[in-house]
Amino acid sequence: MTKLVRKIRWFWDDADHAIERWLEQMAREGLHFKRVNCMRTAFYFERGEPAEVNYRIDFRLTRVDPHYLQLFKDAGWEHVDQLLGWQFWRAPAGMGQSAEIFTDVESMSRKYKYLIWLFVVPMVLQLPFTVMRIHDRWGKTPGAVAVIIGVQLLSAYCIVRLIKRLRSLKMREA
Repeated sequence: MTKLVRKIRWFWDDADHAIERWLEQMAREGLHFKRVNCMRTAFYFERGEPAEVNYRIDFRLTRVDPHYLQLFKDAGWEHVDQLLGWQFWRAPAGMGQSAEIFTDVESMSRKYKYLIWLFVVPMVLQLPFTVMRIHDRWGKTPGAVAVIIGVQLLSAYCIVRLIKRLRSLKMREA
């Protein structure tokens, strides 16, 4: 039985490209991605021979259907793992195939649109309750107010980063 190597690494939600480069570097070092868990922070690898491998990550809000999986398999991609809508794919580098799972900007940008809505909808729905909590605790528990405001600001920061990533894709198209 092969022992798995665990690496803890945290990435922003718009940093799929950074995760892909990191997984590719791990493969060049002989660590081959097997699975991910814990909110995409704990990555498990199997030791092996160093290899040139392309990794790509997609995001699906809905259940992954067999047609989606088959489409990528037919294009030479192996579905490695999935977690909370994130789909992890790999293929040997080169071999005359595209290094991208999507070749059009609309398909590439779909995951960022999904993620933006995943942050925006709960933030907007929680806004009245957040305002009430801040109002009720303003003088009593300033620490709690700071945490509430911090969470809202962090969500807003994530949304801005995702919008910037989406715009950079759209600019490539123009």
